[in-house]
This record gives sequence, C-alpha cells and structure tokens, in this order.
Amino acid sequence: MGSNKKQTRLLQKAKFEKLLAERKALLLEKGVNKSKLKKDKAVKHLQAELNRAVSAIASIDAREKVIEKAKINKQKNAEEKAAKPKSKKKKAEAEPAEKDKGKEKKKKKKEK
Repeated sequence: MGSNKKQTRLLQKAKFEKLLAERKALLLEKGVNKSKLKKDKAVKHLQAELNRAVSAIASIDAREKVIEKAKINKQKNAEEKAAKPKSKKKKAEAEPAEKDKGKEKKKKKKEK
C-alpha cells in the first residue's frame, strides 16, 4: 500500500478508520469487554495500518513544506541575481587586454 500521494493516503486512513470502527462495534455486540477488545488481532492490525497511514500523511506534509521552502529560496536567489549589476563582463573584457600586454612584452624580448 505504499503511495506517496496525499490523496491516496487520506483515502486509506478513512478506510481503516471505518473498518476499525466496524470491528469494534461487532466485538462489542458480541459482548467482548474493552480489555479483550484491545487484544484482538484484527483490531491491532487495523490500528497499526491506521497509524501507518497517519504517519505517511505527516511525512508527505513535511516533504511538501521542504519543497515549498526550496522553491521560495530559489526564487529569492534568482531575484537577487537579477538585481545585481553585471560586473563580471567588465572584468572579463579587461583580462584579455592584460594578457595581450604580456604577449607584447615577450615579443619585445625576443626581438632584442
């Protein structure tokens, strides 16, 4: 029953809640006391499945929050990057000129 979709997990939770309520009602109809009700294997199994569904929903919610936070941070970084002046181009243009100066000096030395 592994699913990473919240809607599926919510449906599973509702299903197990319904089955658990039905099983408890059946046992109470038969006259089983509450202490034996907790020891019933089917009740334990349904309760475990319900707990798994609840924890999976919590995990999905936590993952969605992390993803949303990452999207917000990415958007902020993109806005900051767009707002910064583009000084790298100026530096890139200045570097080739400096490299050319070094080549000119080498040529002069060879000529001598």
